[in-house]
Parts: sequence; C-alpha cells; structure tokens
Amino acid sequence: MALPLLPKCKPYFANIPDHIPQTLWLVCSAIVLARSTNLNVLKDYLPQLLANEKTKPLSHYKRLIRFFRQDQPNLLVVGILSFVFRLLKGRFTYLIMDATTWQVGKKHIHLLTLCMLFGTTAIPIYWLQLAKKGHSNESERQQLITQAMERYQLKGKTLLADREYIGEGWFRYLVEQGIDFVIRLPEGCYRIPIGQAPGAAYSKLCRQAYRRKRGVIKSFTLNECVLSVVIMKNPQNDEKEPLLYFVSSLTNKIKISEAYRLRWRIETCFKHLKSQGFNLEDLNFKQDDKILLLVAIIVMAYVLSLQAAFEQSTPKLKTYRDGKQSLSISLFRQGLTKLRYHVQALSVFIEHLGQITKTLYEAKWLYVQ
Repeated sequence: MALPLLPKCKPYFANIPDHIPQTLWLVCSAIVLARSTNLNVLKDYLPQLLANEKTKPLSHYKRLIRFFRQDQPNLLVVGILSFVFRLLKGRFTYLIMDATTWQVGKKHIHLLTLCMLFGTTAIPIYWLQLAKKGHSNESERQQLITQAMERYQLKGKTLLADREYIGEGWFRYLVEQGIDFVIRLPEGCYRIPIGQAPGAAYSKLCRQAYRRKRGVIKSFTLNECVLSVVIMKNPQNDEKEPLLYFVSSLTNKIKISEAYRLRWRIETCFKHLKSQGFNLEDLNFKQDDKILLLVAIIVMAYVLSLQAAFEQSTPKLKTYRDGKQSLSISLFRQGLTKLRYHVQALSVFIEHLGQITKTLYEAKWLYVQ
C-alpha cells in the first residue's frame, strides 16, 4: 500500500528513497502495537496495519529484513534523530550517561547511552554499541560525547553519571568541552589530591559530613582542573554506605547534591525501552548497524508516546494521606496507551503523524547534521 510521504518529514530524509521512510512508519507502528522488537513477532501485525490479509507472513518478514539490510542505516538514524526531537518544545539543563547491557546468544549488547532530562523524563539522544562485557573506558565515553556534540548543542549542560564513569582524563575532557558534571565517587577515590588541597583533611571532611544536613564541600585540583568534592550523609541510612561522595565542576554543594538525585531517571528510561515498554531485549539482530537503527526507531516510538502524554491537560494523579500527589501511571505508559489508538492501521498512524508535524519546533539545542 503506497501512502504519500509527509511533506514536513521530507527534509529529514532528503537523501533517502521515499519507500524507506514509509517502511520506517510501518516498523514503528508495529513495535508500538506489538510492544516487541522481534521481527518474528512484528510480522504478525503487518496484515492489520496494511489492511492486507492476503500477503503471506513470510513475505512480511522478508520486507522487514530488507528494511534493516539497507546500505546507509546511519543516514536513516540521523534523519530519525533530526525529526523526532523537533516534536519536543523547551530547553533542558541536564545530561545523563549510563549503559544498559544484555546478550543475544554469544553477542554482547552494551549500549552506552546519553540522555537529556526533558522535564522529569530522561530521553536518549545518542548511543554507542560497545559490544563487550564490563564498563566503558575513557576513550569510549569521549567518543560518545564528541559524536553527540556534532549533532547537538551540549556546551553549558551538566552531565550526571554514576561512579563507574570517573577518570582524570575524562574529567579534563568534559571541562575542555564546556560541559559541567556531577559524578558520584567511590569511597576514598582521589583521597590524596583532596587531602593535599588547602582546607580540612579528607578524614575531617567525612566526620563533618555526618553532622551537617547538607554535607561539606571542598575545592581541589586534579589533572590541572579545579574541581569540587561534596561529601554528605546518605539519605537512605545505608549502613554499608553511610556517606555519599561526589566530584563536580560546579561549586555550589546544594546544587551538586540536588542535581545528582535526578540521575536515576535514566534507569526508568531503560525500563520503558525494555521490559515495561517496547522489550528492546527481544531484538534478534547481531550486526551493530542494525541494532543502532532499531534503537533509533525505539527512541522515536518512545518520544511519540511522551509527546502524546504531554498533550494531555490532566495527567492521572493519585493522592496520599498527607495530601501529596504523584502520577498514578507514568507519563510514558499514559502516552503509550494513547498512541496505540493511532497505530491500529498504518494509514491512521501516518494521519496522526501529519497532525503532530504541523507545528514542529525548531529546538535551539538541536542541529543534526
């Protein structure tokens, strides 16, 4: 079934044949409907989406295979990124870095991911497939940021990351790129340079942190970069980790401690992309370029779901006995339920895309090249 390519979408897929974006909409709608990334599962939804019950399932499966075998998958990924993030209006301050890992047979999937924090929701904006066990190294993290900065305006943002994302060269790189950071430290990490800096000794800082509600802060120099260390009492009252340690290029201890609390949003994002949303781990690819393209399509479905939720004027809330309120259902799940009404047929989904692309926003932070 041939459907006209949306006029507002054409600039983002200018060097790509029209039939490829058409199949892109088909794959995206099938993923939303099936909540799976396995092509064997997706093929069973194509007859409904295409309003064609005559075509054999094997033919649908081959169509999906051909789509992921295209010659320039990276070009399509850039087009997807350029398109979907113009659906979001507003600015953001924080970046979050983390990784999600699993295996497909003997193939290691290690997606080193950079998210922006849009409101209270982490949204992936760039990722690398490291295809290995263990943590990323400094070079790989620098590669992720360098490539992301070719596509997004990230200077002046603040990066949040957990304690496996440390390193003297890594900190210096971020400072040189103009990206602030708040990163958790393992206990005792950089104890010597912190203790050698003017002011209280490391052990005294730890003792003071137990008594002060907001913790303590001290400036020190590491690899010719002036940084801050913040030590504070663990609000979880964890006996194994009574204190929390942070290193930052910022100088306000309250801002540092408050910022790091937002880091867990990326964990929620991963859950939505995987078990609580689109089941990313169902993918049956072993080639990295196909995996990266599929992740881009998942991110598109994720953003479309959030966009549908943001349009709701009255999100579903629950009220506790003390009067406090919170979402009864996450914004993503509310949006996904709403979006699924628009993917019962491909023609309906394309009509929905046509409506939401009438007012695409020119995001100041985005310039995909």
